[in-house]
Amino acid sequence: YDVMFLTGTDEHGLKIEQKANDAGVTPKAYVDKIVDKFQKLWAYMNISYDRYIRTTDNYHIDTVQRIFRILYDKGYIYKGEYIGKYCTPCESFWPDSQLVEGKCPDCGREVSEAREEAYFFKLSGFAERLQNLLLNTDYLRPKTRAIELVNNFITPGLEDLCVSRTSFKWGIPVTFDDRHVVYVWIDALSN
Repeated sequence: YDVMFLTGTDEHGLKIEQKANDAGVTPKAYVDKIVDKFQKLWAYMNISYDRYIRTTDNYHIDTVQRIFRILYDKGYIYKGEYIGKYCTPCESFWPDSQLVEGKCPDCGREVSEAREEAYFFKLSGFAERLQNLLLNTDYLRPKTRAIELVNNFITPGLEDLCVSRTSFKWGIPVTFDDRHVVYVWIDALSN
Protein backbone atom coordinates (compact mmCIF):
# COMPACT_ATOMS: atom_id res chain seq x y z
CA TYR A 1 0.00 0.00 0.00
CA ASP A 2 1.08 3.55 -0.69
CA VAL A 3 1.00 5.21 2.73
CA MET A 4 2.37 8.24 4.53
CA PHE A 5 4.56 6.98 7.36
CA LEU A 6 4.47 9.54 10.14
CA THR A 7 6.53 9.12 13.29
CA GLY A 8 8.01 11.41 15.89
CA THR A 9 8.48 12.19 19.54
CA ASP A 10 6.24 13.49 22.32
CA GLU A 11 8.77 15.71 24.08
CA HIS A 12 6.75 17.52 26.76
CA GLY A 13 5.68 16.66 30.26
CA LEU A 14 6.59 16.37 33.90
CA LYS A 15 8.82 13.30 33.56
CA ILE A 16 10.95 14.99 30.85
CA GLU A 17 11.22 18.12 33.00
CA GLN A 18 12.33 15.99 35.98
CA LYS A 19 14.82 13.87 33.97
CA ALA A 20 16.37 16.99 32.43
CA ASN A 21 16.69 18.59 35.86
CA ASP A 22 18.33 15.41 37.22
CA ALA A 23 20.78 15.49 34.27
CA GLY A 24 21.53 19.19 34.82
CA VAL A 25 20.39 20.24 31.35
CA THR A 26 17.41 22.06 29.88
CA PRO A 27 14.44 19.96 28.82
CA LYS A 28 15.10 20.91 25.18
CA ALA A 29 18.74 19.77 25.37
CA TYR A 30 17.58 16.54 27.02
CA VAL A 31 15.06 15.71 24.29
CA ASP A 32 17.45 16.75 21.50
CA LYS A 33 19.77 13.91 22.57
CA ILE A 34 16.90 11.42 22.64
CA VAL A 35 15.71 12.47 19.17
CA ASP A 36 19.21 12.08 17.78
CA LYS A 37 19.32 8.49 19.10
CA PHE A 38 15.85 7.71 17.69
CA GLN A 39 16.75 8.99 14.25
CA LYS A 40 20.01 7.02 14.23
CA LEU A 41 18.08 3.91 15.25
CA TRP A 42 15.62 4.34 12.36
CA ALA A 43 18.55 4.68 9.94
CA TYR A 44 20.37 1.69 11.47
CA MET A 45 17.26 -0.46 11.01
CA ASN A 46 16.97 0.83 7.42
CA ILE A 47 13.46 2.16 8.06
CA SER A 48 12.48 5.31 6.28
CA TYR A 49 9.60 7.61 7.11
CA ASP A 50 7.88 10.44 5.28
CA ARG A 51 7.75 12.84 8.18
CA TYR A 52 9.28 13.10 11.64
CA ILE A 53 7.31 15.32 14.00
CA ARG A 54 8.72 16.73 17.20
CA THR A 55 6.27 18.31 19.62
CA THR A 56 8.90 21.04 20.13
CA ASP A 57 8.78 22.05 16.45
CA ASN A 58 7.58 25.64 16.08
CA TYR A 59 4.89 24.77 13.54
CA HIS A 60 3.54 22.08 15.89
CA ILE A 61 3.46 24.52 18.80
CA ASP A 62 1.58 27.10 16.70
CA THR A 63 -0.90 24.48 15.47
CA VAL A 64 -1.60 23.13 18.96
CA GLN A 65 -2.17 26.64 20.31
CA ARG A 66 -4.63 27.36 17.47
CA ILE A 67 -6.50 24.07 18.03
CA PHE A 68 -6.72 24.72 21.78
CA ARG A 69 -8.03 28.25 21.24
CA ILE A 70 -10.63 27.16 18.66
CA LEU A 71 -11.93 24.40 20.96
CA TYR A 72 -12.05 26.86 23.86
CA ASP A 73 -13.84 29.53 21.80
CA LYS A 74 -16.43 26.95 20.68
CA GLY A 75 -17.14 25.99 24.31
CA TYR A 76 -15.58 22.51 24.11
CA ILE A 77 -12.92 23.38 26.70
CA TYR A 78 -13.63 24.74 30.17
CA LYS A 79 -11.56 25.47 33.29
CA GLY A 80 -12.02 23.25 36.34
CA GLU A 81 -10.01 21.39 38.92
CA TYR A 82 -8.53 17.93 38.72
CA ILE A 83 -8.54 15.85 41.89
CA GLY A 84 -7.26 12.28 41.76
CA LYS A 85 -4.22 10.07 41.42
CA TYR A 86 -1.33 10.67 39.02
CA CYS A 87 1.36 8.33 37.70
CA THR A 88 4.37 10.44 36.66
CA PRO A 89 6.15 7.77 34.56
CA CYS A 90 2.95 7.10 32.56
CA GLU A 91 1.85 10.75 32.65
CA SER A 92 -1.65 9.51 33.44
CA PHE A 93 -4.40 10.51 35.82
CA TRP A 94 -6.39 7.63 37.32
CA PRO A 95 -9.63 7.48 39.25
CA ASP A 96 -9.48 5.27 42.36
CA SER A 97 -11.76 2.75 40.63
CA GLN A 98 -9.12 1.99 37.99
CA LEU A 99 -6.14 1.59 40.32
CA VAL A 100 -4.83 -1.93 40.92
CA GLU A 101 -4.06 -2.41 44.61
CA GLY A 102 -3.67 1.36 44.84
CA LYS A 103 -1.11 1.49 42.01
CA CYS A 104 -1.05 2.53 38.36
CA PRO A 105 -2.90 -0.05 36.28
CA ASP A 106 -0.49 0.39 33.37
CA CYS A 107 2.94 0.17 35.00
CA GLY A 108 2.24 -0.98 38.58
CA ARG A 109 4.12 1.95 40.13
CA GLU A 110 3.01 4.16 42.99
CA VAL A 111 0.67 7.04 42.19
CA SER A 112 0.54 10.37 43.97
CA GLU A 113 -2.32 12.57 45.05
CA ALA A 114 -2.92 15.30 42.51
CA ARG A 115 -5.01 18.43 42.77
CA GLU A 116 -4.62 21.24 40.31
CA GLU A 117 -6.48 23.72 38.22
CA ALA A 118 -6.86 22.46 34.69
CA TYR A 119 -8.73 22.91 31.45
CA PHE A 120 -10.95 20.01 30.40
CA PHE A 121 -12.26 18.89 27.01
CA LYS A 122 -16.01 18.14 27.18
CA LEU A 123 -15.72 14.57 25.92
CA SER A 124 -18.86 13.67 27.87
CA GLY A 125 -20.87 15.82 25.48
CA PHE A 126 -19.96 13.44 22.65
CA ALA A 127 -21.08 10.22 24.38
CA GLU A 128 -24.23 9.70 22.31
CA ARG A 129 -22.47 10.40 19.02
CA LEU A 130 -19.56 8.13 19.91
CA GLN A 131 -21.89 5.34 20.98
CA ASN A 132 -23.79 5.64 17.71
CA LEU A 133 -20.52 5.58 15.73
CA LEU A 134 -19.27 2.51 17.56
CA LEU A 135 -22.48 0.48 17.64
CA ASN A 136 -24.28 1.49 14.43
CA THR A 137 -21.43 1.63 11.91
CA ASP A 138 -18.44 -0.48 10.91
CA TYR A 139 -16.05 2.24 12.13
CA LEU A 140 -14.35 -0.16 14.55
CA ARG A 141 -13.91 -3.88 13.95
CA PRO A 142 -14.35 -6.40 15.32
CA LYS A 143 -17.72 -5.31 16.68
CA THR A 144 -16.86 -6.93 20.02
CA ARG A 145 -14.22 -4.23 20.58
CA ALA A 146 -16.74 -1.48 19.82
CA ILE A 147 -19.17 -3.01 22.33
CA GLU A 148 -16.35 -3.30 24.87
CA LEU A 149 -15.54 0.43 24.50
CA VAL A 150 -19.18 1.40 24.92
CA ASN A 151 -19.61 -0.85 27.97
CA ASN A 152 -16.37 0.22 29.66
CA PHE A 153 -16.32 3.95 28.95
CA ILE A 154 -19.59 5.35 27.61
CA THR A 155 -22.25 3.43 29.56
CA PRO A 156 -20.65 4.10 32.99
CA GLY A 157 -20.37 7.80 32.09
CA LEU A 158 -17.82 9.20 29.68
CA GLU A 159 -15.47 11.51 31.57
CA ASP A 160 -14.12 14.82 30.33
CA LEU A 161 -10.39 14.86 29.48
CA CYS A 162 -7.83 16.96 31.33
CA VAL A 163 -6.09 18.95 28.56
CA SER A 164 -3.83 21.34 30.50
CA ARG A 165 -1.48 21.25 33.48
CA THR A 166 -0.13 23.82 35.93
CA SER A 167 2.26 21.64 37.97
CA PHE A 168 5.10 21.90 35.43
CA LYS A 169 6.24 24.34 32.74
CA TRP A 170 7.78 22.07 30.09
CA GLY A 171 5.00 22.13 27.55
CA ILE A 172 3.19 24.30 25.04
CA PRO A 173 1.82 27.40 26.79
CA VAL A 174 -1.92 28.07 26.68
CA THR A 175 -1.92 31.44 24.91
CA PHE A 176 -4.66 33.02 27.01
CA ASP A 177 -3.64 31.60 30.42
CA ASP A 178 0.11 31.54 31.02
CA ARG A 179 -0.17 29.39 34.16
CA HIS A 180 -1.19 26.42 31.97
CA VAL A 181 0.61 24.24 29.46
CA VAL A 182 -1.28 22.06 26.99
CA TYR A 183 -1.50 18.43 28.08
CA VAL A 184 -0.91 15.38 25.88
CA TRP A 185 -4.42 14.88 24.42
CA ILE A 186 -4.22 18.04 22.33
CA ASP A 187 -0.43 18.31 22.13
CA ALA A 188 1.02 14.94 21.14
CA LEU A 189 -2.09 13.46 19.55
CA SER A 190 -2.70 16.37 17.17
CA ASN A 191 0.50 15.86 15.19
